[in-house]
Amino acid sequence: MTRSLSHDVVIVGGGAAGIATAASMLKRRPSLDIAIVEPAEYHYYQPGWTMVGAGVFEAPVTQRPMASVMPKQARWIRQAAATFQPEQNRLTLADGSMLDYKLLIVAPGIRLA
Repeated sequence: MTRSLSHDVVIVGGGAAGIATAASMLKRRPSLDIAIVEPAEYHYYQPGWTMVGAGVFEAPVTQRPMASVMPKQARWIRQAAATFQPEQNRLTLADGSMLDYKLLIVAPGIRLA
């Protein structure tokens, strides 16, 4: 059987919404065990893309290393979510490992194609 880790809160998505939610929750309850599932190496501040489109600044301004924007108290799981099992409060990651949670927040954002 594949190993399962357990967290108070699992957030799928390390974009602006997922990171802001984790930071807000940790500010209110620093003892929370929060994991953020996000495979990307870089964070792109997508609300800033409207300013790029308007010519106010260049696209690279919206990019930061993911590690630099992750809340320090949160555990960054550098994988993608593969399947959800809400009846068991569990999700499976791309490598087959599982995460159990008390609360799941799904904020995967968009994928540019």
